[in-house]
Amino acid sequence: MAKHKRTEMILENAISVLADCHPMTVRQVYYQLVSRQVIDNTRSQYQMVSKLLVKARQEEFIPWNWIEDRLRKPRGVPMWDDLNSFAESVLYSYRRDIWAEQPTYFEFWLEKDALSGIFEDVLGEYGITLNVGRGYDGWSSIRNAAARFGDGDGVTVLYYGDFDPSGEDMVRSLRERLAFFGCEPEIVKCALTKDDVIRYNLPPDYTKKTDTRTAAFVDKYGDMAVELDALPADVLETSIRKNVERYLDMDALERVQLTEQRDKQRLLAALGGVK
Repeated sequence: MAKHKRTEMILENAISVLADCHPMTVRQVYYQLVSRQVIDNTRSQYQMVSKLLVKARQEEFIPWNWIEDRLRKPRGVPMWDDLNSFAESVLYSYRRDIWAEQPTYFEFWLEKDALSGIFEDVLGEYGITLNVGRGYDGWSSIRNAAARFGDGDGVTVLYYGDFDPSGEDMVRSLRERLAFFGCEPEIVKCALTKDDVIRYNLPPDYTKKTDTRTAAFVDKYGDMAVELDALPADVLETSIRKNVERYLDMDALERVQLTEQRDKQRLLAALGGVK
């Protein structure tokens, strides 16, 4: 892989980023390089990083599975070799409902799908729902959420999105559209906040002048915009886990998990006769 010195330096930093945490999307790697001040935050630099990571995988500098594409996935149909393999999958899939023992209900909502893998890895351990809006969530999704939440009493939405005019406005929009259906849960923006930008020295960009929400945002926060992708993956994972353990009754969770293990033993005995 013939490279100029600058390209070599960028690739070395990309490999370092991915070695610390993988898989990542191209966008995540790009923002980590911006955060480390390896490259500038421009469209041309993003395109350069994208092409560099393709070439690096083709020539085996980076393993293929270190980069993930969350939008382009095959939709397969589950199949099994026989009844025994199906029985094993049933046993593996069994999860007891944790919410029956919890005093309150909460979900994580995420602005962008590119980061959903980090959330799913953590939330899957606990059985907590992740809703990915991919920008402003659609009305059908909002209505479905209102059906889950009822009037919203005792429900909390933990929101993660960009720190920019649209990212801040999405929280307002979510609150108002849920209220349209008579649903008023507590909505907490966990990240990205101005404090996060300062604490982790995240690289800001200028706000989009074409965004109608920019003027109010700049008056309140100044002319800066930072994407959630710029937050280091380990910091994001820690934030998710801390918020889970803040809102979840961990003693109640442990009781449910013990019951689940006993249920699995009974299920295993019942499936023992499958041939």
